[in-house]
Amino acid sequence: MLDLLKLTLILALTIWLLTRRWDLGLILLIDTALAALLYAYPPLKALSSAFQGLVSLDTFNLVGAVFLMLTLAELLRRTQSIENMVTALQTVVPDSRAVLAVIPALIGLMPMLGGAMFSAPMVNGIGTRLKLSPARKTFVNYWFRHAMEYVWPLYTSVLLTAALVGIAPNAFIAASYPLSLAAIAGGLLWGLMGVPRGDLAGNGGRKRAAWRDLLVSIWPLLLVILLVVILQLHMLLSLVGVIVLFALVKRIGLRQWPEILRRSFPLRTFSAVFGVMIFKRVVEDAGAVETIPAALGDLGLSPMLVGFVVPHLVGLLTGTPPAAIALSIPLVAPVMERTGLEPAVAAVWMFVGAFSGIMLSPLHLCLALTREYFGAYWGRLYRLIAPATALVVAVALVLVLWSR
Repeated sequence: MLDLLKLTLILALTIWLLTRRWDLGLILLIDTALAALLYAYPPLKALSSAFQGLVSLDTFNLVGAVFLMLTLAELLRRTQSIENMVTALQTVVPDSRAVLAVIPALIGLMPMLGGAMFSAPMVNGIGTRLKLSPARKTFVNYWFRHAMEYVWPLYTSVLLTAALVGIAPNAFIAASYPLSLAAIAGGLLWGLMGVPRGDLAGNGGRKRAAWRDLLVSIWPLLLVILLVVILQLHMLLSLVGVIVLFALVKRIGLRQWPEILRRSFPLRTFSAVFGVMIFKRVVEDAGAVETIPAALGDLGLSPMLVGFVVPHLVGLLTGTPPAAIALSIPLVAPVMERTGLEPAVAAVWMFVGAFSGIMLSPLHLCLALTREYFGAYWGRLYRLIAPATALVVAVALVLVLWSR
């Protein structure tokens, strides 16, 4: 029970400071110190873990990917490629609400941490025309970017869940696809309901030209997807190559680069990135995660509840799917065997526990970065995310009960 109170205190402090509009990077450093104190993690070891989290290869890759994505987004903005892309999409797809959902969903097929930043400028352009609030724009961009993550086989979390439970990825996907349908429904209900149709581009007879304009403006994104997802080349090298090629094609002068690079490195964004990686490392090394199953077991909770709550809490604390899945499922998979559920259904239940925690976590970089980008208030944003997440969990519960 005491361990649960410690975790609750850390989360409560995080939420309270966020409502006071503190910088997320600073909040995470405070959380890191509090976690080390509560779990009696020696100061020197805590500093060592924090340093390892700061300079780890994962942190380097993440910071580099976010920086390069922002650089490419800035180049697309400066060359009016984003504006042309949005205009062409609105001609090809006459309903602007559909365009709002399609853009982050397409970008979501490219697995990368913080990937919602890729689609944010495009969603912002359409959302501003439709007079959406910052919270609504953030939710649409964030939510639809993750709608296919329950079934898309290129995501590590899907493959890792299947591997840890000992089933084929196809078996997991066959059981989990209703969750993606529920996520799409949640995005439509809380993101797009009440939004005007917004036929802003004037479609008459321009579809062929619009397809050409779309390809001309979207080719850098398609090239990134080709290199990273299909050819499976290194993400950083792929992004650098696309940026260099795009700059050459668009003849970006050397004098423009200092301003481009400056705008691609917002301090609040990267303080959040470093803060998340430091906090995650210290919490893992301090053994905070391993205490959760025993603490819940002491409360006499059912295996079904433990199979959901443990991954959920780990998802809230880490904010990253691979970490949450890798840390939580090995802890609760033996407990879930006592439920008598088919392995694929049990895997879906544990996965939705972790992923619902991740989607609600203020430490989730897609959420933290895009909230900062759009300038949305946390409270208004959670009023959209929470019910949409609850819908996905409810559908998962129906699947579990139906299979018993």
